[in-house]
Amino acid sequence: MALLEVRDLAVTFGVGDSLTRAVDGISFAIEAGQSYGLVGESGCGKSTVLRAVSGLNPDWTGEILLDGQRLLPRRERAFYKLVQMVFQDPYGSLHPRHTVNAALMEPIIIHGLDDANGRIVRALDQVQLGPRFRFRYPHQLSG
Repeated sequence: MALLEVRDLAVTFGVGDSLTRAVDGISFAIEAGQSYGLVGESGCGKSTVLRAVSGLNPDWTGEILLDGQRLLPRRERAFYKLVQMVFQDPYGSLHPRHTVNAALMEPIIIHGLDDANGRIVRALDQVQLGPRFRFRYPHQLSG
């Protein structure tokens, strides 16, 4: 069973004569631990698909299943503890006055997880940044 499965997803914007079909019947499945790339030209609907999957856009048709459970367009609050959108622009995603450490520490505190320091070190290792990036600011990550 796929961790995430999208079946015949369609997203439209507007009404009547101004109706635009931004996404038209996309389907895919992602297994646990698998990486998946959604690629295409600018404006083809990649972000629109991700907004529907993440619950940021509730105006879609088709099916979205997470761990076998059908997701409704309007989500319960608990869903957002499991799934989050990470936007392409790091300056729009990361607070410019918070270090990487502060950004990683926030969800650990919110979710009441233990071993915060160990979790942060492991997370940095997993993305091959290492400890030297831990106390840097977003503008110091480029290059």
